[in-house]
Amino acid sequence: MKIADFRPLLDNGHVEESYAPVILNGRELQELVSPVSCEDFANSYFARTSLNVAGEPHKFDHIFSWEKLRQALSRGQNITDQRYNITASFAAGEDSASTRHMLPAQHNQVIDLLNAGATICITNIHMADPFLARWAQAIRTQLNFTGTVGVNCYVSADGSGLPMHYDKRVATTLQIAGKKRWKFSVESAKAWPATNEVYQEGQVAEGIGKLPADMEFREVELNPGDLLCLPAGAWHSARGIGFSLALNLYFAPRNLLDQFIPLLQNIVDSNEHWRGGPPVTMEKTQGRMPPTIALYMRERIEEFHKMALEIIDNPDLLAEPWLTSLTHAPYTGWQPDPLVPIPEVKIDQRFLVVPSSLRFIEIKDELIVRCDNGTIAFPVNLAPIFKRLSSKVESFTIPEVLAWPENPYRTSPNEIMFYLKTLYKNGILKAV
Repeated sequence: MKIADFRPLLDNGHVEESYAPVILNGRELQELVSPVSCEDFANSYFARTSLNVAGEPHKFDHIFSWEKLRQALSRGQNITDQRYNITASFAAGEDSASTRHMLPAQHNQVIDLLNAGATICITNIHMADPFLARWAQAIRTQLNFTGTVGVNCYVSADGSGLPMHYDKRVATTLQIAGKKRWKFSVESAKAWPATNEVYQEGQVAEGIGKLPADMEFREVELNPGDLLCLPAGAWHSARGIGFSLALNLYFAPRNLLDQFIPLLQNIVDSNEHWRGGPPVTMEKTQGRMPPTIALYMRERIEEFHKMALEIIDNPDLLAEPWLTSLTHAPYTGWQPDPLVPIPEVKIDQRFLVVPSSLRFIEIKDELIVRCDNGTIAFPVNLAPIFKRLSSKVESFTIPEVLAWPENPYRTSPNEIMFYLKTLYKNGILKAV
């Protein structure tokens, strides 16, 4: 079926706002990649090789639809953050790009541009859709991904798409409605490239990696419910068939140096030579670095080497920076929920652990728990209780927790209550 007029699908003149609560079940990643297992997806495919999964037509109905797109476009008119934006392309999925680029567009131009044969990209549409924001964050959590996760939306008219290019991030396409034909390389032309690249035959930038002619390609027609996950650096082009509505769940990496900076900062804060920088010198600079500066640099590298060896011998020093990286800068435009007020609790009030939310690492004499608001430290003797809580799927009462045999250190009821309240305030526990 070919759509000649997108107005009936996207006219937002009478959008009825929906404020249904965002409900997550902890199986968002498994539902996305099924029947591939989460473990196989993470260990064999993610950022390694392309994955195409055929799904039943209604697989993604709970995630997105034309109605949700209309609502997002309506909300988006009030977003001033430029990370949320709309662009249009009149390319047609060519094997070699032309000089035509993505053009900036306004909300009131979307329908006319589509009717004129364009592809529309709504970048970071999760900023205008609360469910997509929480859903993407849940998948980020379930993958322990330290980088940026977000959602773009692509709407294409018949024959419209994007020419051959690759992205610097993992791109996962969910076909929502219509069809789209993709041509893609099985593997990356360059693993985790620093920039996006568009292929133009005869105009190849240095350091771009393997060219399309030197790589294995596949072609696939995505139907509603189908998924295509491409590693960063995989060449691909796509064009709509009749029409296409799709989401792109993207995974942008976070440089490992960001996670090491807190460790390096410890050197700077505790060492005058690092704080002050190289010494001044009147020595001549004639073909060689002045000996005073060369000695200074060597000594600092030796100090860094010593610190690196200490970290290797004490890997716990790396655990907290990694855990912190899982909670900082989750993705563009996302904000954590405020702390939840503690309610009046009756003795028979039942609680649940929010799926996939209670994750912790034991570091020395503390349990470090990650949450939307950062990390929280708990006494290490709570580990048995936390392990049982994190594996529970059924509800429980506070008296039941206090009576658990998983309290070998006999932590007092008042202490346990305090720590359970902390979990509740940070959205890890919820009342049912």
